[in-house]
Amino acid sequence: MSDTDFPADVHVLRPRKVSVSKKLDGFLDQAGLAYSSSPIESDATRPSLGRINAVTCADCGQAEYLTREYCRCGHYLSGQLQDEYLTWEEKIHTEHSELSNEVERMLKPLRICYLLTIPFLLVPALHVIFWADSFALTLLLWWMPVLLIAGAGIFAEQHVICPLKDSALFIQNYTFETFLFERSSGFKTSEGW
Repeated sequence: MSDTDFPADVHVLRPRKVSVSKKLDGFLDQAGLAYSSSPIESDATRPSLGRINAVTCADCGQAEYLTREYCRCGHYLSGQLQDEYLTWEEKIHTEHSELSNEVERMLKPLRICYLLTIPFLLVPALHVIFWADSFALTLLLWWMPVLLIAGAGIFAEQHVICPLKDSALFIQNYTFETFLFERSSGFKTSEGW
């Protein structure tokens, strides 16, 4: 065989497995430091999933404590947690702006209803201007629809604005601990308002 002739199965390369000892290989397989295709069993030294003090590694899928900077597989957990926080923060600001647009859209026809009070305000004003010497009970009756329409409008406006106020209060007062609590409970930002 010359230097340029190769066997037919040369394209099938198999990596060599270097082994120092069977005891060391067993330890590496058990500790999870070596790659294995079998699923990793739950470890008593890891936190339970869904807890406020646990973060799931995006690389290996195992739970790890928040205080660790790196997962046992070597993945950078602090960066992953900061990315999740920034995504969550962007999400709540987006939800707030969408809620603000929806509330503004709902208030527009309600504010147009205030125009219905103009005729009920003009008649008593004209009566006072032209017939100032006679004050009648009918002038007070003309103010009743104004009071009813304005009162109902203010009540409806407060009812519509209430979720927006709650959302703004949440945005002003949230902290990293709020993120951790909502993260452990499954990202319930919109339902918590």
